[in-house]
Amino acid sequence: MRLLLLPLVLFTSLASAQSWCPPGATWTFGYNDVLGGVIGHARVDYTADTLLAGLPAQRLEVRVNAYSYPTQSYWTEYYFDTHFTSGTNDVVQIWNASEQEFDTLYWFNAVPGDRWSVPWSYGTVADFIVLDTLSTTIDGLDLRQVVVGLDVPSPQPIDTLTERLGFRTTFINAVSQFILDQPISGLRCYQDNDIQWNNPTWSFGCASILSVHNQRSADPSQLHPNPGTTHFTLSLQPGPHTISLFDATGRMVLEQRTAEERPVIGTERLPSGMYTVRVVNRNGTVHHHQWIKS
Repeated sequence: MRLLLLPLVLFTSLASAQSWCPPGATWTFGYNDVLGGVIGHARVDYTADTLLAGLPAQRLEVRVNAYSYPTQSYWTEYYFDTHFTSGTNDVVQIWNASEQEFDTLYWFNAVPGDRWSVPWSYGTVADFIVLDTLSTTIDGLDLRQVVVGLDVPSPQPIDTLTERLGFRTTFINAVSQFILDQPISGLRCYQDNDIQWNNPTWSFGCASILSVHNQRSADPSQLHPNPGTTHFTLSLQPGPHTISLFDATGRMVLEQRTAEERPVIGTERLPSGMYTVRVVNRNGTVHHHQWIKS
């Protein structure tokens, strides 16, 4: 629905425009470049107010901290991208540089059945369809939620929008995650001057960079094949171990306890991508591996 929504909300007073980009707004996402062998996090900071196409807008700067397996080196505060948004309590827009206009990004007062258009690829657009509306409370603040899917036959939920937080399992613009192979995904943490939210499925801290290179030097366990497809095998020291597998968003997708020294972990049902394998022995010592399913 792109700009057709805007006349209803565009002239809402700035005093009420507090649900998007309040002071101190910061998002921390996962960063996983499978083909490049890079893993880390992306931090998105609301850095300034500006005017764009005559509208009050917010500047969001994206920077990446990551570890490269091929070069065995860290990227620290590597500049990645800048987004410009313009938001009210009900609608958030994102600047489309190629079209030189704003597109509707989030619609927080939508109801089931509502649709809005988002940039797709090569100048085309796609539609989000609202499947359900919910609410949540974070640090005493009541926030609206919108469950959305792509408007295709028999749409399935792809994400849940939450006021202030935006998308949870994908990046700011969800379509870019699916169409453009965007390496930024999975909201780990959000904070502003009023609230702080941590993804309960992410176990390593908001800004964690899993330095598997350093950990492997003291790690007696081995993992192969890597990359793999239907399974991987671990070579472990004698004794019980707990093996956990996390996807790119930090969600645990598999957990297995074993006393075998060469357990085979089946991964037939998992989609392709980069995974973190956590191995905990009976003494509580933790080792991590990165495993790629091709």
